[in-house]
Amino acid sequence: MTIFRGRRKNYATNLTQMAGDSLYLDWFPQWLLDLAQRHFAVILSPNYRFLPEATSLDILDDIEDFWTWLHSSELADLLSSGPAPTQLDLSRIITAGDSAGGLLSILLALSHPDEIRAATAAYPMLDLRSPHYSTATDKTVFSGAPRYPASMVTEHLEKMRPEDAASPAFPPARFPLLMATFQYGRVLEFYERGSENSPRRGLLFPIERLESEGAKLPRGGVSIIHGVSDCVVPVEGSKNFVEKAREVMKGKQGGDKVVLALQEGDHGFDAGAKLDDEWLRDALKAAVEVWLE
Repeated sequence: MTIFRGRRKNYATNLTQMAGDSLYLDWFPQWLLDLAQRHFAVILSPNYRFLPEATSLDILDDIEDFWTWLHSSELADLLSSGPAPTQLDLSRIITAGDSAGGLLSILLALSHPDEIRAATAAYPMLDLRSPHYSTATDKTVFSGAPRYPASMVTEHLEKMRPEDAASPAFPPARFPLLMATFQYGRVLEFYERGSENSPRRGLLFPIERLESEGAKLPRGGVSIIHGVSDCVVPVEGSKNFVEKAREVMKGKQGGDKVVLALQEGDHGFDAGAKLDDEWLRDALKAAVEVWLE
């Protein structure tokens, strides 16, 4: 999800990498809507192809295609010719997303650190090499979720054809597959699928990208919020990313604006958070100030 300064508001949602739709407003935190409304911003959120039918590199291609389209004359003409003409200020961009969307928010910012003012993310999947994503568990992964059989995943893969592409999928479609993938530790497998011999493989892992030659952050830095009891995306991933970012980006662009705000709560804990909640206002302060400069 990308937010721009503009003259009109457009609302869409961010997605997981296996299910969802950009018009599913139940996944859109109120504080993000408030942020856009307060600063007359435009919110754009693309749909993209899903795992496991697509690969994670396909998803990155979809996001880059969106980035190219965003800067195209076709979009500018479309927005200017509508009943409420809109002009985007593409010099002021801040990214946002939660869970898998938070991962994409950070990856996009690492790919375009000089064109994006700041990045934000809520409980992002930043450490996909954690055993959490490749180890089966008897614990409940999603609060209240039923236990699905392992055959749900294997049968889906057996029926899947190379030309299949799934996107969008309005909830609850594909949710049993999503939950089973987490329960049986298949997340990393699906995420790495198709990248084994690709020179772009390193682009998929944000902690490793921080150590790559020429790595940069946006000048407004990165602001992350995470619930300490998150059973879907462990908080340790955000801690590891922030620790590494502060280490390798010290004295560099955005290195002094790497923020991690921890709160009690599970996955999606920020659904009822308000923009003026003190903890959230403090977490976003540096990123929003640079965005609005």
